[in-house]
Amino acid sequence: MAGLPQGVTWRVTGSGGFETAWTELSGTALRARGRVVGTVPEPYWLTYELETGDDYVTRRLFVSADTASGESRSLDLRRDEDGRWTANGRPLPEVTGADDCDLGLSPLTNAMPVLRHGLHTGPGEHDFLMAWVSVPDLTVTPSPQTYAHLGTTDHGARVRFTSEDFTADLELATDGQVVTYPSLAFRLQGPGTGLAPEQQRHWQETYRNQPDMYGQQPSEPAVHAAITFRKAGARTVLELGAGHGRDALYLARAGFGVIASDFSPTGLERLRERAQAEGLADRVETIEHDVRAPLPLPDSAVDAVYAHMLLSMALSTEEIRALVDEVARVLRPGGVFVYTVRHTGDEHYGKGAAHGDSIYEHGGYAVHFFDRELVDTLAEGWELREVHPFEEGTLPRRLWRVTQTGRPGPDVTF
Repeated sequence: MAGLPQGVTWRVTGSGGFETAWTELSGTALRARGRVVGTVPEPYWLTYELETGDDYVTRRLFVSADTASGESRSLDLRRDEDGRWTANGRPLPEVTGADDCDLGLSPLTNAMPVLRHGLHTGPGEHDFLMAWVSVPDLTVTPSPQTYAHLGTTDHGARVRFTSEDFTADLELATDGQVVTYPSLAFRLQGPGTGLAPEQQRHWQETYRNQPDMYGQQPSEPAVHAAITFRKAGARTVLELGAGHGRDALYLARAGFGVIASDFSPTGLERLRERAQAEGLADRVETIEHDVRAPLPLPDSAVDAVYAHMLLSMALSTEEIRALVDEVARVLRPGGVFVYTVRHTGDEHYGKGAAHGDSIYEHGGYAVHFFDRELVDTLAEGWELREVHPFEEGTLPRRLWRVTQTGRPGPDVTF
């Protein structure tokens, strides 16, 4: 954050929106300005300016908020050198002695206590009183919180946040900013930076140079999926990460209408060519899409969703959770979701270039390895039908094939 203002953007799953902040650090004083758009508890737009003194102690937070209902509010929150706070000039004795403000649903304000006590670099556990600002109503209340360093990672640290009966293990970057805040937010990479765009370029080259690298025969999970979907009465299937289309085309041959999604235009072009050649063009629709963004489909649009190893790509845990939420949204009630992932029993787990969050890179391919806890977490709110272990390829790759249904699920034996 040092030097010129640095921009960072988070997808804020807790508010159904996004936040972008521009931060500037001078010694141990932080200045930031930001913009937030959210949809929970109602659509709103928010701007803020934050100024701290030395040691990252809050001096002033100014926030303005506009809601879809037409209401506009502003908050001028100030702290003096004696630790006394005011809101729009009104004294706030209930937060006297607090060093920090905490803007609700904003990952930015987690940075101040972390930076002050070096919790992103080394051990420590500290209790705090925060002046917590609720959004979008901008009321201020006292909030006791605890931050505890859990350990360092390849790209920063893990810090446990606790407030009353709520606990979350935050993934932090080396600059102390939140990368992943489970159930609340995750940091997005800017264009041309980070692992995701590099992986997209790598897959583009792979599909261009090896258009049939996996062959033309369907994978075993696709065969299973077709049987499962047919039993469930499915007619339309969305495939995530369709690549050059061996499984999408198999599902189309099996009689399903298929929406094939991938972030590689090269792979999708090859898929369309083969669908045309096989007389399947009327059964296959392609969508160029990065699964880090919401799926470009309406609610309850498809009967089934299939993803062979897509969830094991270079996606953070929070990005995976957000994607599964999107799958639930586009599935009809009781629809079926079949996906496969490489797991922590795989030969490559823990080897190669480590990128944090159980992501390891081998030969240019980054893989997110799943443990069983993550599978169970992704099944919350679903009916988990099966977690089937199998092997594929030459290592061999060790995977799980997961089958789950939305509620209420069909009365089907898988």
